[in-house]
Parts: sequence; structure tokens; C-alpha cells
Amino acid sequence: MSNVKLSKRMQTVADLVDEKSVADIGCDHAHVAIWLAMHGVKNVVAMDIKSGPLKIAEKNVRAYGLENIIKVRQSDGMSGLNLGEASCAIIAGMGGELITKILDKGRTHLNKGIHLILQPQSEIHKVREFLLKNNYIITKEKMLVEEEKFYNVMKALPATEADSVRKIPYSELEIMYGRILLEEKNIVLKCFLTDEKRKLSDIKDRLKGVYTPSSSHRLDMIGQEIAFINQALEML
Repeated sequence: MSNVKLSKRMQTVADLVDEKSVADIGCDHAHVAIWLAMHGVKNVVAMDIKSGPLKIAEKNVRAYGLENIIKVRQSDGMSGLNLGEASCAIIAGMGGELITKILDKGRTHLNKGIHLILQPQSEIHKVREFLLKNNYIITKEKMLVEEEKFYNVMKALPATEADSVRKIPYSELEIMYGRILLEEKNIVLKCFLTDEKRKLSDIKDRLKGVYTPSSSHRLDMIGQEIAFINQALEML
């Protein structure tokens, strides 16, 4: 059977894996798990809270003959993962707040030093804040565009395993947009920020001449956001 085809977003996630045992939290149809098993990962736990996707995942795993490598399991977040069963956990395609809740509930795995590959769909700064507050260091971060949408993918390791340079406290700008992306002068981040600045400027123009307490407050907030974006753009 031919190799499973991943989207650009999920391929970026899979490419960050260099561990031999992985838990895919919210695995959907197990495409990432199958790809990993076909590219050298020795043990994969594919977990999802929904029974429907898991049935399809089980069918897909059997179709590729990977039952000895991939365990398909129903689980709410990390609750169904045995301690030490995986050296890396993938959590992709969820909102940032949900990802932080899953990590918080799975704190025993974090205390054990599990590596993390995260792809938050929103509130990315909250994920960065959570990692830093819980002694994790972001060691890799990628940004990509797929079907006109921007995505961030990051890898985080316990601080004890990370390069000492990465342990320097993050600035507010780095929490918001990503230290590594800013350092690397990431072109996709530059495109994203330029697009965000344009959208905010359009809203600002529409609000001019509207004199209400809420519109005045909104104009102040937009001005602050644009100034913050300009700081980031100066670094790129």
C-alpha cells in the first residue's frame, strides 16, 4: 500500500518528531500515526475522545498492517496514556486554550519530561506562556500557510534538556509572536503580521468619525496592536 499523504500542516508536525515512541492526542483518523509508523517510530498511541473517528482510525491502521506498532485508544486528552508509555506527545488542530487545559490535566506526564509537539489553532501566546511557566522551552517553531490560513507548529522540551540560550526570559513580543520566528526573520510571520496590520488599519479607518465610548476604546486598542506589530516587523 502507498504511503499515507499528509496535509502541509500535519507534515510539518510529523517532521518535528525524532523520538521512537509517540502519543498523538486527538488523532482523528490516525493519518499522522500511520505516517510515523512507516517512517521509523517504533510505538505510537493514537488517541481521541470521539468514538467515531477512532473506528475509522482502527480501520486505517489495519489496512496498513500496523496493529503491532499503533495502539488506538479512546481518551480524554492524556488521561488514557500510561506514564512513560510515550516520550513525545503531539497535540495538533485544537485551540490554544484547550491545549493548555490538556497539558495541565496531564501534568504527571510533563513532570516525567515528555516532549511536546503542539499546533494550536488560536491563542498561540497562551500556549507559549503555559510552556514557559511550566519549565518547558520551545526549541523549534515553524510557521506555514495552507489554503490561505496561517499555522504555527512548535516543539518544546523540559528546560533541563534545552540549550541554555533558550532559557533567557521571553519578552512580551516574543511570547506573542515567537522568539525563534523573530530570530530567524521568518518570512511567513512577516506576511502574517503585514496582513494583520492591514486588517487593523481598515477597521481603524472605518471607526474614524464614530464618537462613542466603545469606538474610542477600540481605536486605542487598535493603535496599541498596530504599534506592537510594527515593533515585530522592525525585527523581521
